[in-house]
Amino acid sequence: MTDGRFALVTGGAQGIGFATAKRFLEIGFGGVLLVDRNGGRLEENAAILSELGRVETLEGDLMDLALPARAVGTALDAFGRLDVLVNAAGNTERCGITDTSHESYERLFGVNVRAPLFLMQEALISMVQQKSGTIINVSSMLAYGGPPNLATYSASKAALCTLTKSAANTVKRDGVRIFAINLGWVHTEGEQALQTSFHNMPEDWAEHIGKRMPSGRLQRPDDVAGVMEFLVSRPAQMMTGAIIDYEQMPAGVFDDHPALAPA
Repeated sequence: MTDGRFALVTGGAQGIGFATAKRFLEIGFGGVLLVDRNGGRLEENAAILSELGRVETLEGDLMDLALPARAVGTALDAFGRLDVLVNAAGNTERCGITDTSHESYERLFGVNVRAPLFLMQEALISMVQQKSGTIINVSSMLAYGGPPNLATYSASKAALCTLTKSAANTVKRDGVRIFAINLGWVHTEGEQALQTSFHNMPEDWAEHIGKRMPSGRLQRPDDVAGVMEFLVSRPAQMMTGAIIDYEQMPAGVFDDHPALAPA
């Protein structure tokens, strides 16, 4: 039996988007629309999820200015309503102050800020009309500031957090709640590929780095899906505009390290 709610999840072909869609179906959502540019992977994982419930797919690139309206329109045509929007897709392109090109800037802010903005804009039309809805933007702990080669990415996530609060304030009396999750280090398929190919890390890098974390491991997509489940639940109905730091260490603090000890 379904609870009558329907969701649109970007980046739904893998990682956090896939785990979130899976969790929504497991807790009784009537259906999910997965949006991703990787058409082959999208259909492959949609087939897996279809064993849990109704799954629709839309292949598209978030750099396409027309995609937000098309995605929300597809969800409304398929389900008749839209209750949850999860902006899980993101660009993690490596570049900083000294080497960000105009093209890199456009890609990072196009996917990480512009696309969520216009997806929210489109989704809010129906959500405000029905006086209910939840929007969750996936951000990063690097929104507080990142390493040199992720400076522009960090700026885009900081912008997304501010946009989240502003949007939540706009519709706070319309029954719609909007959040952002600042993620720590999550071991996804995409992160595995990035670390081994771009950073030349060994295949078991996550295991070794995870052992240094307070929990003894890196975060997993299913962990993040649990936060998503809470934010769309009844116990979360009395909050909006929250930027949730989903990280194993408080922001702005450091572990003890010989390099930080007084001389």
